[in-house]
Amino acid sequence: MAAPSPMLELPPELLTRVSDHLTTVELGHFRRTCKHVETVLFDNFAKEFFTKRQFMIEQPSLQALIDISNHPTLSERLTEVIISTDAFDHSSTPWGRKGQRVFLEAGYVTRELLLHTGQARDMLVEAFSKLPNLRTVGLRDYPGKGRRRDGETARWRSWGWNWSGENTDENGVYCVGLSPALILPLVIYSLGLARAKPSNVEVFLRNHLKLSPASFSVGDGYMLPTIGPVLAGLQTLMLHVSGSEDGGGFPQGYDAWTQAPLKCFLQHTEALETLRLNFEQHDLFGDAISKWLGEPVPNAPHIIERPTIDVSPLSLSKLRNLDLGMLHTDSTTLIKVVAKFDLISINLWKVYLRFKDLDESTDDTSPWASFLEILADILQSSTRLQRFSIGYARQPARRGAGPPNHFDENVLFAPSGDPGDRRQANAEDRVSYRAEYGSNVKQWLKDVAARTWAIRHVPFGTRIDHEEDSEDADEDEGDEEDDGEGIDEGEGDDDGDDDEIGDDDGEYDEPENYLEKPWEVHDHLFSD
Repeated sequence: MAAPSPMLELPPELLTRVSDHLTTVELGHFRRTCKHVETVLFDNFAKEFFTKRQFMIEQPSLQALIDISNHPTLSERLTEVIISTDAFDHSSTPWGRKGQRVFLEAGYVTRELLLHTGQARDMLVEAFSKLPNLRTVGLRDYPGKGRRRDGETARWRSWGWNWSGENTDENGVYCVGLSPALILPLVIYSLGLARAKPSNVEVFLRNHLKLSPASFSVGDGYMLPTIGPVLAGLQTLMLHVSGSEDGGGFPQGYDAWTQAPLKCFLQHTEALETLRLNFEQHDLFGDAISKWLGEPVPNAPHIIERPTIDVSPLSLSKLRNLDLGMLHTDSTTLIKVVAKFDLISINLWKVYLRFKDLDESTDDTSPWASFLEILADILQSSTRLQRFSIGYARQPARRGAGPPNHFDENVLFAPSGDPGDRRQANAEDRVSYRAEYGSNVKQWLKDVAARTWAIRHVPFGTRIDHEEDSEDADEDEGDEEDDGEGIDEGEGDDDGDDDEIGDDDGEYDEPENYLEKPWEVHDHLFSD
């Protein structure tokens, strides 16, 4: 009889510590050495690999989500599901050689058939209905940072990214992207049919296509009774919206009918505590929505019974955190929005601020300085504001006495304590306030107003990118558990815990008997 392995005598803490230094592939081998090791490592393994997962609208990827939802333990661990815009490019040469053949042999249907027949919706409904602890559903169009255990260059991709073994190009040459404008209503409707009520819906988009006004038409008509409970239960909503019909073309922000779907959608989110709205720079759609957000709430409630352009202003009595990104608006509108709600946190990122009336300003007056001064004056002394961040602000440049119609300026802030310092080398492009003993947000606003100045005249509409601002906001300056474009630039997708994210690029294995051998199981579920 063979002597027992010395590994069986190691304390659980030491086995866990050893596993922390292994790559994902090595961890899979380690777990399969024996039942004892698998039992000891399972809890940490489930937390790291099955707390948050990303999938795409392809059958093998959605089938993996269903497999997890059917597992008695892993289904309870999964709290965040992200749907990606990734999709297989069946027309590419590598797929022509292998991918399509593998797809057919596995009995899978194409993405188009998956969507047009309703099978994608049915698969999402089946999975969502079996995830009892689902709290967050996300939508994104980019890969995040991988797990710490796999090195700094590892990327976190959708489940099934390399299903055929051919989608290995680092830049996604063999992977096409679906429009997020149609994925969001699919996901929201599926949640409603599954009677799932996540508290958070988060959309982070960094590529060309954004959500369009049509993405929110589910807020009226046939689908409203189904999705109404989903919207009513949301506590956090993060969106990235363009005013164009397809989410990527010419904005149509002037059209009241274009604005109505999003307004009606937001009318059903009365429990929101956190709202993030990212728009497109110089897109007047965001300006129109902001004006509506800042309107006072009428005394008599307005019941929405059918699609209409006359949408009553929002109340959002529970709203405490407001993030606005890449908004193009005027100082008066922004003051009304900020002052309307009983906020604890405000983040303004890449906001372009102009005067409502160009004649009301002098040549050397900044709309940002005016905004900060007025806001400091109108805020109540009892305000609950504890956090206030401004980053990469823009404004029209003034050229003599003429109107600022052709140039933009980057807004900078002189060092704290030296408001007269106008040296660019000492300037800051981001400022933030965090309440602490003895601090006062009203005084901070006045101090920042005195420190505000502008530089670098550029043609109107020209985007100025910052090397450190590749995503559009700073995670350290915003909420630590957010990311995305516009607000929270930190690359990554997570709550700050790299161990709870990730997806490596291994080949997807069929889930053969994965529920019957607990010491070998689940490796196919984290190998993509």
